[in-house]
Amino acid sequence: MFKKTSLEPGVGGEIARINADIILQSFDKIGCHAFSPGEKDFAAGKDFIVESSKNVNFPFISANIYDLDQGLLFNPYIIYELKGINVAFIGLTSNFISEEIIVKDPIESLKPILTELESKADIKILLFSSSNDDMRRLQAESLNLSMIIRSKNKKKSADGGKGIPTYSLGDRGRTLYAFDLEINDSSVELTDLASFEKVIKQSNINLNKMKKGDSTVDLKTLFRDDPIVLEKIFKYESNIEEANQKIENAINKITINKVDLGKKIDSQIDILKIIDDGKVKIKELTNLNPNYRVPHDHDGDGIPDH
Repeated sequence: MFKKTSLEPGVGGEIARINADIILQSFDKIGCHAFSPGEKDFAAGKDFIVESSKNVNFPFISANIYDLDQGLLFNPYIIYELKGINVAFIGLTSNFISEEIIVKDPIESLKPILTELESKADIKILLFSSSNDDMRRLQAESLNLSMIIRSKNKKKSADGGKGIPTYSLGDRGRTLYAFDLEINDSSVELTDLASFEKVIKQSNINLNKMKKGDSTVDLKTLFRDDPIVLEKIFKYESNIEEANQKIENAINKITINKVDLGKKIDSQIDILKIIDDGKVKIKELTNLNPNYRVPHDHDGDGIPDH
C-alpha cells in the first residue's frame, strides 16, 4: 500500500493515503481472495489499515499481528472451496516494531495455525511478507504448506526453488503471476514444474557447450580420456533424467504463467475511473499547495498512470 514504513507529514502523507485507497479499490474491483499486510502497510497507522479493511470486500488476514490488548488484529486465515478443494490462505509477516501493534514471531505463530488447518484445508497457501532470514527458518522446518507467496523481496521468481514451492513477485507490481494448480490427490505435495524444467534447460545448455558447435558429436567418446569432464557429462545427463521423471510422475502440479503489464495490456474502464477519481483528489490537494511536487511512476506514494 505504501512505499515507505512511515509517511511524511502534510500533503505528501495525504497523497500516499489516497494512492493506498486507489490500490485497495482496484484490487476490490478486479477481485482478490485475501490480503496479508506487512510493515509498510502500517505506514499510515493501525486505524487507517483497520478502517481500510472494512471498506473492501476481501479479507485482510494475519496470524501474527496483534493489537495492544493481545487480540489478533485480523483473522489468521481464510478458506475457500475452489472446484471442490478447500484452499486456505494464511497471512504472516516478519517482525517489525510499532507503537500501535504487536508482531509476534512468525514461524512460531504459524505452527498452531497449520495444526488447526489439518482437518479443514486440502491446500495451504502462505502469504508472507518475509525477511530472507525468516524464509530460511521456515524452509528449515518440516511444515505442511503447499506453497508460499512472499513479498518484501525485489527478486521475481522464475520457479519455486527448493523445498516448499516459494515465489517472490518483485516489488514494482509490473508483472502478473498466474499459478495453475492441478490437484489429483490433496495428500501429496505440489510439484513445481518450472524448477525441473529449469534443471533440464540448464543441463542441456552445459552439454551443448561441450559439443562446441558440433551437435552430432558423442561427448562420451570425445572425452573418454578425461575423467573429470566425463563425470560432468554423467551428472548433467543424470540431472535431465531425474527432472524428467519428476515431471512425468508428478501427481499435483504447479504451472507458472507470467504477464508483463504494460501498454499492450488493455485496461478496465472501471479501474481507470478509480485512478482518475484519485487524481482529482490529488489535484485538489496540490492546488492548495502549489509548491508541492507529486511523485510519479513508482510504487506507494505516487498515483499510477493509465
